[in-house]
Amino acid sequence: MSQPNNTSNSVWYSTRILRIFYIVFAFSVLVGVLVVGYFIGNFIGMHMSVSDIQQGYAYSGLLYTIYNATHNPVYYQESQVTQGMGIAEGQTDLNSFTLIGLGSAIVADAGIAYLLVKEYEKMDS
Repeated sequence: MSQPNNTSNSVWYSTRILRIFYIVFAFSVLVGVLVVGYFIGNFIGMHMSVSDIQQGYAYSGLLYTIYNATHNPVYYQESQVTQGMGIAEGQTDLNSFTLIGLGSAIVADAGIAYLLVKEYEKMDS
C-alpha cells in the first residue's frame, strides 16, 4: 500500500491561499491609491479654495467701503461681483485639484497594476 502524498497537497493549498491573499492585497492597494489621490487633491483644493473665498470677501469689503464713501453705484456692483468671483474661484480650485489628484492616482495605479500582474505571473512558474 502506498502512502498519500500530503506534501504536494499542502503546497497546492498554500499556493492557492497565497494567490488569494495576493489578489485581495492588489485590489486593496489599487483602490487605496485612488482614494488617497482623491483626498489629497481635495485637501489641497480645499485650502486654496478657502484662500480665494477670503480674498474675494476682503476685496468686496474694500469696494463696499469705497462705495459708502463715494456713493458711486459702480463700486457697489463691483463689490457684489467680486464676492461672487471669490466663491466661484474657490469652487473651481476645489474641483480642479480633486481631479488632478484623482488623475495622478490613476496614472500611479496603471504602473502599480502592471507590476502586480508581472509578479502574479511569476507565481505561476
